Amino acid sequence: MDPRLFNAAFTGDVNVLLGLIQEDPLILHTVTVTTSNTPLHVAALLGHAEFAMVAMQNHPGLADELNQQGFSPIHLASAKGHWEIVRGTLVSRPDLAFIKDEDGKNPLHTAATKGRSQVLREVFSIESAQELTPKGENVFHVAVKHNQFKALETLIQLACENQVLDELVNAKDEDGNTLLHLACAAKNSKIVKLLVSVQTTVEVNAVNSEGSNEPGEIQEVLRSAGAQVSGSRDQAVVINQRQQALAGEDQSLTLRNEKYSGSLRNGIGVLAVLFSTISFQLGINPPGGSWEDWASTTNHNFPNVTHTPAKSIIWELQKRESLTFFKLNAVCFFSSLSILVVLAYTEFLNHSGSCALNKNRQVYWSFLLFELFGALLVSAAIEFVLGMALVTDTNVAYISSNICAGAWFEIVVFSVLAFLVLPFCSFVHGRLSR
Repeated sequence: MDPRLFNAAFTGDVNVLLGLIQEDPLILHTVTVTTSNTPLHVAALLGHAEFAMVAMQNHPGLADELNQQGFSPIHLASAKGHWEIVRGTLVSRPDLAFIKDEDGKNPLHTAATKGRSQVLREVFSIESAQELTPKGENVFHVAVKHNQFKALETLIQLACENQVLDELVNAKDEDGNTLLHLACAAKNSKIVKLLVSVQTTVEVNAVNSEGSNEPGEIQEVLRSAGAQVSGSRDQAVVINQRQQALAGEDQSLTLRNEKYSGSLRNGIGVLAVLFSTISFQLGINPPGGSWEDWASTTNHNFPNVTHTPAKSIIWELQKRESLTFFKLNAVCFFSSLSILVVLAYTEFLNHSGSCALNKNRQVYWSFLLFELFGALLVSAAIEFVLGMALVTDTNVAYISSNICAGAWFEIVVFSVLAFLVLPFCSFVHGRLSR
């Protein structure tokens, strides 16, 4: 960002902004590709309303930009409580009431998180209040989870005016929690009293379906509102909670497995690209190089051998061995290409939702992928040994016994030492840290 533009946004100097726009009409357009925080982000964060409105008038698209933290300008203004900027922004762009930040929250959710009551009055609408976060929470859930009592009071008043109070206060998030569940879990008696007040029609008995153990003060509040408060949890509730805990563990394990599977597929894709590149180069430029001129050799080991420029030397002198080498190289090359095709195809199926409908198909494509990858690794290993035999004027048996066997021996020794030494070092470190 031009330092003059940043300083103007920082100080809210509209005259400097207009001068810069007159000097370069595209200055606000180019800034979106050169920086994370645009001048509108800076003005929204610091509360420079006039500057923000002038910037929006000259480039309305600035309001749609998310900074590196995933916030739009109206999210920043909502979080800081700059209601004048929020109002002016919505006058120019009413659709910005529904813009989502990186966490999937709209400006109303952001204002509720920080307890900005005046901003809530500017942003509130039936549609924005009904929008849910990725966790299935409406704006009331957000206010209760962040213990924003004043914000909740404002929201109840606004919902009453729009006749959507019953729907919003009794809504459940993705875990089945109502507002009363959340308030009781947080032991926030002040919010519980507000929720069971005469203004609302909250379902007071919903909290007891989970068998919650509330403090005495909260139990008295619930009893006075007509709730049937139980002092202990019955067996069915305990079983239900255990099942929910196990389901959560299974979901966490599934997510970890999916993340590991994705990383493994990415690694295979990178190796496939690497092997395809190397195989292509070996196919065009084989080991030993190519003849540089027209000639015929008189070497007694290869009598009557003629050659032409750019032709492979090992192909002319050791045709049978080089033929095997080229076959293995072709296996490597086409295996790599096949792996890339399978990866691309399965990614397409995943994004289109086809694979999600058929787990057997996923297993089939995974098996095919690993089978191709195994063929690639085996052919690459054999090709490596054969290539060394061609360029060293030895045979495969010699390379295998004198070079490859030694390499494998060193790998095994190193692995065994690491297996023995690392636990010992960990044990010593644990003893010393006590």
